[in-house]
Amino acid sequence: MKRISLILVLAILAQMACRPALPDEVPLPTKICVRTQHHTWPIPNAMVYVKYNTDSFPGYDKPPSYFDASFKTGANGHGCIEPVPEGRHWLIAFGYDSLYFPHDVYGSMRVEISLTYKPVLDTILYISE
Repeated sequence: MKRISLILVLAILAQMACRPALPDEVPLPTKICVRTQHHTWPIPNAMVYVKYNTDSFPGYDKPPSYFDASFKTGANGHGCIEPVPEGRHWLIAFGYDSLYFPHDVYGSMRVEISLTYKPVLDTILYISE
């Protein structure tokens, strides 16, 4: 009887040892993409800061360390960040527009990400003087 119990325990342990390890993180299928635009022109190389899970506008005077994430738009003014947690977030963008004075432009937008209803957001983030 002891021998059968030992074989059964060893068989269970061998089966458990053959299973792949569980992942440390579960990847989220969420993404925010923006095109920074001033009037009708894209603003390339704009810096976009993201403050997660807040209903309050964070303002334009906060240091970069205040924000939870950031990304830079490309030469066409388009940029993305992924994955993004679910919730309401604020995007704050700073850019440079050589066509208009003053050249420094900025803008903001509140966005909502939901795994059920809106996991991916692709929009225009208007920025101005």
